[in-house]
Amino acid sequence: MWSAYKKEKLEKYEWAKKEAKVDDEIIPILDKLNEKENFVTLSSCSGRIAVIDLKNFGVKIDSEFIGKWHRNVEFLEVLECVKRCKRQGWLIHYPPIIHVACKDLQSAKSLMRIANEAGFRRSGLISLENLVVEISSLERLELPVAIEGKKIVDDDYLRIAVDLANKKLESGKKKLKRFEELMPFL
Repeated sequence: MWSAYKKEKLEKYEWAKKEAKVDDEIIPILDKLNEKENFVTLSSCSGRIAVIDLKNFGVKIDSEFIGKWHRNVEFLEVLECVKRCKRQGWLIHYPPIIHVACKDLQSAKSLMRIANEAGFRRSGLISLENLVVEISSLERLELPVAIEGKKIVDDDYLRIAVDLANKKLESGKKKLKRFEELMPFL
């Protein structure tokens, strides 16, 4: 049963890579995990900074990404996106996240140990059915920056927020590098 499940997930992963639906920076890590017999990756992201325009806070339906970057951003890039928000504009930093299905409980424990050693303190088993481990950390930032199309923060505050988002993104990238270095011990 594991072989068929892994084959199905790998086919979806290969399709997502061909369609550029996986950010390039995380592909080497996902490829290395997928080479291992006891693991198959599911949805994953190397971390990103985004400006999102929401209809209502907490409601993803009808939300729109005004800007989305898997790299450090410049203040002016973010400012231009904030100015384009028509409803509730949010500046968000998402930490890296990797979902991995594991063949057995021992493999899941091993993966969680490596993730924790790499600094991903918010990692754990999120599905008992497929033994899915979520590898993540706490470096998140969510700030309202526009309401009803009007910027609600001054430029100095927004510059500080962009700088913090960039620092958090870099912190996540360092953890990914450390995780990749520890993967041979899985």
